[in-house]
Amino acid sequence: MSEDNEMEDTEADDSLSVTEDENVLLDEVDESDEMDEVEEVVEEVIPETGAFLVLGQGDFSMSQSNRGADDPGDNTLCEPQFIDKFGDMLFVSDRGNHRVLIWEQFPEENGEPSSLVLGQEDFADCLENRGITTTLDEMTSGLGDEDLDGFTISKAEEDTLSQPAGMCVIDGKLYVVDSGNHRVLRWSGIPSEDGEAPGLVLGQDNLDDNEANRRGFVGSGSLFFPMGIHSGDDKHVLVADKDNHRVLVWNKIPFSDGWNADISLGQKGMDDRWPNQGEFDNVGQDTLSFPSGVHFDAESERIFVVDQGNNRVLIWNRIPRDTGGVAADVVIGQKDFFNREPNRGNGHHRPSADGLYFPTDVVVGEAGMFVSDTGNNRVLYWKEIPTESGQPADLVLGQATFTENKVNRNLDDASNCTLNDPYGLLLIDEEEEEEEFRGIPMPDDDDDDETALVEGSEGEEQEPEEPQPKFKLFICDRGNSRVVVWDELPYQKEEEDEEEEFEELVVDDENLLIGDDEDEDDFFEEEEEEVPPGELPSA
Repeated sequence: MSEDNEMEDTEADDSLSVTEDENVLLDEVDESDEMDEVEEVVEEVIPETGAFLVLGQGDFSMSQSNRGADDPGDNTLCEPQFIDKFGDMLFVSDRGNHRVLIWEQFPEENGEPSSLVLGQEDFADCLENRGITTTLDEMTSGLGDEDLDGFTISKAEEDTLSQPAGMCVIDGKLYVVDSGNHRVLRWSGIPSEDGEAPGLVLGQDNLDDNEANRRGFVGSGSLFFPMGIHSGDDKHVLVADKDNHRVLVWNKIPFSDGWNADISLGQKGMDDRWPNQGEFDNVGQDTLSFPSGVHFDAESERIFVVDQGNNRVLIWNRIPRDTGGVAADVVIGQKDFFNREPNRGNGHHRPSADGLYFPTDVVVGEAGMFVSDTGNNRVLYWKEIPTESGQPADLVLGQATFTENKVNRNLDDASNCTLNDPYGLLLIDEEEEEEEFRGIPMPDDDDDDETALVEGSEGEEQEPEEPQPKFKLFICDRGNSRVVVWDELPYQKEEEDEEEEFEELVVDDENLLIGDDEDEDDFFEEEEEEVPPGELPSA
């Protein structure tokens, strides 16, 4: 054989060898691509259930008061506290701006501006009681307390507000809890002009007075930093009289200024006002400490009270007939009626499904019961009204699990899934209807299949745990200076726990991932039989 032929054969062999090497590399690349595809499926995150609408901010990542501006506007909020509706109208108490904002039509877009303002002359004003002040010597003339002479405080007038809180429309009339002025204001109907003045006041003798407990005299017609208000039947009026540590109940609609209440929950008599009836740590079945929220379910006659200082929610199964000192029937957030520590005694940083830390409001409807668990930066949900004390919640909103409680989940920015100091709630039950477009991407059929792959077994669609109730939940996310609106419940807590347990098993067997490609394939084939439904092993 000639040298030329030998060289050609050698080149051919080298070429063949190179080609074989390239094929091997290509096979490895292809298999690596397959691995990457598997990794992509595992790492792909199905969008977490969260709010679909925000008011007071331009988007869900914003959290500054008044959107970072020095002055408020018609589309900004500063520490909103409570929220209510009447027909298509929406009302928000904007505590930090000392005003109430009214949307005449239900908002449909993020950051939608309001239509009217109460408590201020226009949307750009934000001073407490519009900046009006007085000196205590004028207001306390004849009381003989010379030490208070010249002390300046904010002075109320008929059309001003100081730290407004709860709101409720009762028998077609708007009630607003004017917390800083220790009173409840009532308009003759629904206000239709900016700065419109109310026509009646509870807790004070007239619309110009604003001292706590009518100059210190506690009684059935006095108030001290009231917070929540509710009716439920357009007959009863219930007010959480927070710093008097009681809930006052009017059995009939008040007819004149300073109308006296009929029932006091949390105190033995109308003249008493001490937390837990004078023994601060001696909490009981009939005591209250700084109650902040109240809800009356007229159909069942149940009364729900958020007993904030005792870190619990109390439930009376029927409206009391006695004047005061009536014991509650059910307690939530504590194991019994005689404990009051945060998170059932586990401490401030150890939340659970059956504990509460500084709760503020409660709402009840066909969808279930929601409680704003403010100290834990979350809202808890019970699908049915609890009938036994200490009953744990079914779901949590604002946190990924029941054991977390960081502000905005300790992230740099807020999101549609996070909360910071949630306060007042509004629950709207809705009838079954077709899904409407809400300005956010809706999943198509393929996405539904992909969701089934993650949430159900591979190749087998899994039915959801519970049918989703039709509702809208408005949350005053006070620390983020916004109101967020949810209409879906996040059913994913149990699945996340299973995934964490499985990942621990993979770490223990990580040597199975070391070897040739066939071993890797065998690994996945074996694991597919053992993996919990809907989960893929991490590569």
